[in-house]
Amino acid sequence: MDEKYVTKVEFQAFRDGEFEALRSDVRELQVDVRELQVDVRELQVEFVSFREEVRGELKAVNLRIDHLTDKVDSLSKSVDKSMRVMMWIAGVYAVPMMFMLVKILVGTN
Repeated sequence: MDEKYVTKVEFQAFRDGEFEALRSDVRELQVDVRELQVDVRELQVEFVSFREEVRGELKAVNLRIDHLTDKVDSLSKSVDKSMRVMMWIAGVYAVPMMFMLVKILVGTN
């Protein structure tokens, strides 16, 4: 076995040389992680504001739908009323016409 012993100075030189690149990479990664954290926070803020906008828009749409539903109900009631009136009018016109038709068919003047 070839065992080689190194001095403390040689070991420190090796350690400093080998690990310096790793330390540098770790520092760069830490900076990248911080930047990503900032980006994530910004996205969270944007998402919250977007969610609030969507809620506001949904409330406005719901109010419009409620308003339209009320209008349709009102229109339906008006149509029902109009149909009843039309039936009465048709009845009023139909009765004399029936008498006239009977008179014509029977042949009495």
